[in-house]
Amino acid sequence: TLGAAACAPAVNNEFANLGRGLDDLVLTSSTGEEIRWRDLSGAPRALFFGFTHCPVICPVTIYELTAAADRLGSVAEDLRVDFITVDPERDTPDRMREYFSGFGPKVTGFTGAEAALARIRTAYEITATRVSLEQGGYTMDHTATVFLINRAARVEDVIMYGAEQDVIDARLGALLSG
Repeated sequence: TLGAAACAPAVNNEFANLGRGLDDLVLTSSTGEEIRWRDLSGAPRALFFGFTHCPVICPVTIYELTAAADRLGSVAEDLRVDFITVDPERDTPDRMREYFSGFGPKVTGFTGAEAALARIRTAYEITATRVSLEQGGYTMDHTATVFLINRAARVEDVIMYGAEQDVIDARLGALLSG
């Protein structure tokens, strides 16, 4: 006979398929180091896709995450904030290292070959579109969701752009206490 646990319904996690099948993916960190995706597991992470030339959404999001970690104190000691570029043309490791230096040691930027970046965007259902600007140059329209990834490398929750700071604190706190 089957035990009660075997007969219990599966937990419905709407995020269960996000980020799957990426263990062998290789990215380059803002320190210039090549990193396999699987090597990032083991620590709780807040994952965000963006670009360093973003005027508001990306820097505000990274600031809100690091400020929340500061407020949470020692419980957030091993939290990582991982930023994956949607603009590899401009976001070199050197550019990202300089850009993130003001946000503290929790934040690491990642870039990589376009095929690797496309694969990770697909795995997290991220859209990113290059948009020409009238005055020249371009910007990137992209999904602005923060993925909260637990120590087992599973997406546990998300934070949408524009969330109130108490919501950000509560969701990060829940991730870190799990």
